[in-house]
Amino acid sequence: MSEISNNYVEIYLSYNEIEADLIKELFEKEGISIILRDLHITPYPISIGRFAEKRIAVPVDKVHKAKELIEQAIADGFLDKNEGRFKE
Repeated sequence: MSEISNNYVEIYLSYNEIEADLIKELFEKEGISIILRDLHITPYPISIGRFAEKRIAVPVDKVHKAKELIEQAIADGFLDKNEGRFKE
């Protein structure tokens, strides 16, 4: 996990904008605030690999709950397990 501020930690990487938006909505419904960093390089029409990476960060005290929500969403078929990955 990577700390992006004193209170938020990056927990998940997605390469799909729709998936990142779904995770954001899911967290907001559960009362978990989120920082969504888009690493897309705008002058270039490339949206593959790191050029399309979305990094999801949550408050340190919500990491466990946020990971559980993502795992459950994948198990339920709400998210595709091949679209993103947990950050180590």
